[in-house]
Amino acid sequence: MPVSLFIAARKTPLCAIACCLSLSFGSTSADDSIRAEIEVLRAAKDSLLKSEDSPLLPEQRAHFEQLAYYPIDLRYRLRGELHIYGRQRIVEIPNTDGTTTELERFGRFVAAFGEKDFWLEVYRSPQTGEAEVFFKDLTNGHTTYGGGRYARLTREGDGMYVIDFNNSYNPYCAYNPTYICPLPPRQNHLDFAVEAGELMPTDAPP
Repeated sequence: MPVSLFIAARKTPLCAIACCLSLSFGSTSADDSIRAEIEVLRAAKDSLLKSEDSPLLPEQRAHFEQLAYYPIDLRYRLRGELHIYGRQRIVEIPNTDGTTTELERFGRFVAAFGEKDFWLEVYRSPQTGEAEVFFKDLTNGHTTYGGGRYARLTREGDGMYVIDFNNSYNPYCAYNPTYICPLPPRQNHLDFAVEAGELMPTDAPP
């Protein structure tokens, strides 16, 4: 079975497209630039899912047009601190098929949404070095994929970190049950609704 850890779109120039796009928005506001980058990333993922590298089943890809998302809401672009663990270690994260995936337990992202403080455990891939969180929230099984979603962690120039839940995405097993995906750990189950990012696929597997 193929493994879906950090989305295969990482092999496509999604981040490079967004970076190039940001250079062309000097005359727009910062919020407008962020919104435009989010739209470009979404369009790039749609293109990926239509390509030969798509995780979609052939019968799904034949009629696929675009993914569904919540409207962009910059309240869900959250700045916070990354508390890197003094003793980082490789841990086994349970997968959707009962197996485990080895990831580096990297640190805690500490932030607030409104007046609610929260933290998420951050994992890092030994292969790519990318830092990511796997999370669940109160939308799962209702408007978003029941198994949870993933979100990337990025570092700002001032040393703070950002998780933009507008870019949160479904693991590949949300589209195709032959994929194996890490499950969000218990400590990353948020007690509020993250009404941002990718919605449940219309033809999600059971």
